[in-house]
Amino acid sequence: MYRNELKYIIDSNTAQVMSRRIQHVCPYDQNSDDQGFYQVTSLYFDDYSNSALGDNIIGQMKRKKYRIRIYNGGQKHIRLEKKVKHNQVGFKASAKLTFEQYQMIINGEYEKLRMSSDEELIQEFCLDGIRRKLKPKVIVDYDRQTFVYNYGDVRVTFDHDIRHSTHGQDLFDSNNLYVPALEPNQVILEVKYTGFLPMHIKNLVQQNVAKRQSVSKYTLCRSKQY
Repeated sequence: MYRNELKYIIDSNTAQVMSRRIQHVCPYDQNSDDQGFYQVTSLYFDDYSNSALGDNIIGQMKRKKYRIRIYNGGQKHIRLEKKVKHNQVGFKASAKLTFEQYQMIINGEYEKLRMSSDEELIQEFCLDGIRRKLKPKVIVDYDRQTFVYNYGDVRVTFDHDIRHSTHGQDLFDSNNLYVPALEPNQVILEVKYTGFLPMHIKNLVQQNVAKRQSVSKYTLCRSKQY
């Protein structure tokens, strides 16, 4: 199902004020710590001509990209994800990976992975990997504070300390080095919802931020590599 996404770059003081207000009406994500935070680390893939990056830069109407995502640096939940954006809405498909399947991807063993699973998304990714020569491009890492509101399936997230790998392409390599992708006081605010955004949530967001922006953490971090 397609979901709406509103994105903004705000300063850390505004993020702190907003989070204090929102927590009165929205609980933290159940997987977060007692301050609503958890670490998100994503390995993004692109093809030999960097199509996903190019589509983001030019604002292609319909585009997709693949990533592998983990939480809090652990191996317990490794997920392959495909993000599809169509104009102002998008959807995400997801499939669980074993650590062994993850290693196949890192080693570029797409055919071997394809034979190991009947999962539709894994099959699609492997075929794209073979046909388009998909390779790991960048690791994006940040600390996310998440609030949830069940009516309208709303998630409000504040992404702090966004950083990217300087050269590493393995999520579990302890030698990876990371550098900031934004100024120290900048935070990315995202509001995601299905169908409708409740007015009181909308008011909480709009009274504290300026205009909506098109922000892709993948594009932001890839641009810092050049």
